[in-house]
Amino acid sequence: MSDAPTAWARLRSAYHGASLLLSERSGRARRPAPPVAAGELRLEPGALTRAGELAARFGVRFETALDHEAALQSYEYLHFLDELMTGAGLAIGGGGVTHDVGCASFGYVSALAAALRPCSITGFDIEGFRRLRGGINRAERALAHVAMVPGAAFRIADYRAVREPADDITLFFPFVTAAPVLGWRMPLSVLTPADIFRRVATNLSPEGRLWMANHSRREADIAARYAADAGLFLAIRREIASPFRPRPVDAVASVWRGPSPDRG
Repeated sequence: MSDAPTAWARLRSAYHGASLLLSERSGRARRPAPPVAAGELRLEPGALTRAGELAARFGVRFETALDHEAALQSYEYLHFLDELMTGAGLAIGGGGVTHDVGCASFGYVSALAAALRPCSITGFDIEGFRRLRGGINRAERALAHVAMVPGAAFRIADYRAVREPADDITLFFPFVTAAPVLGWRMPLSVLTPADIFRRVATNLSPEGRLWMANHSRREADIAARYAADAGLFLAIRREIASPFRPRPVDAVASVWRGPSPDRG
């Protein structure tokens, strides 16, 4: 479903692969590294208004515990989830197990907890020891983020190998084409969307939900084909403008239902 990589792309992929292997073999998480709280948001009036609406609806104020970038990302992801819930007539979640696939440093875990309200929530990422600002690594920051949310955890793992049931699975901007993979300085070997969506479909409970966001219609269409091929069923899809980040096109967010014996 994606174009064959060029020689330059393959060269970049090999370099990123070697860097990933080195960092994962030599890295370790010494202790959680809490972020410096933003305190207040530096946003345009429209974004501040929307942040206030979300804060009131979900009882959150991300800027009091997260740095500005993580708070911004958290409000944006909560905005996507709220728009999907409103569009599909879904209530704010309650209970169950949530998996987030490709969580990076999981700075938005509080947003997922506010919307889905799971009993437990785990972020999975294949890379745990990339260096961030200040000399800390991704795992150290992620451990600090999950410490803010009861029942939250961070695991360095390839989700293809995770065989655990979940009631909700979230995929924010999953890799389905080569360009974003290289843009994130990752090897093309991590571009395995068919396997990821099959694992999501296997792990979802019969009435479970996949919540997904993609950068564009084209990316969303590609992801949708993988999701459908894995046996997932589309419940709602919406193009959603983000007041929090400038984007060349609106994001496309969707909810998918897991395979069920009641569905043909």
